[in-house]
Amino acid sequence: MIGLDALADIRRDFMPRAPAGARGGARPPRPDGRTGGRAPITVLLVDDRALFGESLAAAINAFAPDVAVSHQRSAVALADLPAALRGSDVVLVSIGRADPAKGGIGQLLDALSGGGSHPPVAVLADRPGAVVVAAATRLGLRGVLSGRMPLAEVIAALRLIHGGGTVTPSPGSDPG
Repeated sequence: MIGLDALADIRRDFMPRAPAGARGGARPPRPDGRTGGRAPITVLLVDDRALFGESLAAAINAFAPDVAVSHQRSAVALADLPAALRGSDVVLVSIGRADPAKGGIGQLLDALSGGGSHPPVAVLADRPGAVVVAAATRLGLRGVLSGRMPLAEVIAALRLIHGGGTVTPSPGSDPG
């Protein structure tokens, strides 16, 4: 069995960096692994699947020194949303195959779409089809990411969203 530390080393050594133009407003990391004096982009990853959420957070943290991801479940985030959002620059809500309008994830997205100040929100869907894109548009989300995207593209999308951009899947790229 391979531990997450070994996988992180493999990812760091062999996965390509996203193109410079896809980095959005984030400053690229320095060769020594630091962020050049700038604080990392803090991402709150909300996912009710503990193993997936924790694994994705660990992979991003290992691969992108300029991005710091923490993981919470939707019920925990909803229990005290202001505290969950405190210090976050971007919120990534992983919906898997779920309908973004139902269940705890739907409640969380509704709470985030309401008034008030909060970081930009994006969803990560296994199959971001027309229903997910329509729900994201209705809720005013800043991104729809595909669970099939390579890790480097997910990181580039988070940087772009943090920089003020919006990410949506290409039409016909992922049916659903």
